[in-house]
Amino acid sequence: MLEIGASLTAARQARGLELRDAERLTCLRARYLLALEHEQYDQLPGRTYARAFLRTYANALGLHADRLVAEFDEQVPDTDPPLIPPLRRRRRRSWRPVAVGAAAIVVVGVVGWTERPGGNNAADTGNVSAASVVGAPNTSRAKSAPQHHVKAAHKTVTAPTLVTVKATGDCWILARRGSSTGDVLAEQTLHEGDVLRLHASRVWLRLGAPANVQVDRGTHVLRDLPGAEPMNVTV
Repeated sequence: MLEIGASLTAARQARGLELRDAERLTCLRARYLLALEHEQYDQLPGRTYARAFLRTYANALGLHADRLVAEFDEQVPDTDPPLIPPLRRRRRRSWRPVAVGAAAIVVVGVVGWTERPGGNNAADTGNVSAASVVGAPNTSRAKSAPQHHVKAAHKTVTAPTLVTVKATGDCWILARRGSSTGDVLAEQTLHEGDVLRLHASRVWLRLGAPANVQVDRGTHVLRDLPGAEPMNVTV
């Protein structure tokens, strides 16, 4: 069994680094690095962050990050239950547009029956109406039934937007689609000058050093994020 904490401590000391030096190198708080070296994973924000912090720390020390993360997965298995997507309720169709259309058809049919040749009008009963006199205005024609226009409902769909994260210094970042439980879009450490581009309608970000990045979503820009403590941002 590979000793994760001992490997991290030995690699740091071999490079002549103190915890404060490793903190500046990884942009992770010293207490998190110390928890990794002592394998006290319960002192970290959660299993997902422990796994990401371990990868970042291992890469910074020049260790085989994939091997250490694989050992972590064996020692600390993921016991969280799988996420079950919520059931989508079927939209009930309204009967009102159908009733309005049926009423319009009935009205048009009645008007056509009363105006057809040989129908039940004044000439059939022997009575002479004003409409039968030459030149008299025809008042037997019914007014056209009012037309009803039913507009179809359109479902609003938010199109994916380009979200960019520009690094002005070292910063570890975890990006998920939609929320903190969404699919992982990116998990890495950005260095000065790096730009991370994400395409999604909504992005949840966990930033290790918020002051070292600028987050842009279309024309909306988030600059000067406060403090050096890790924080969550949804854009």
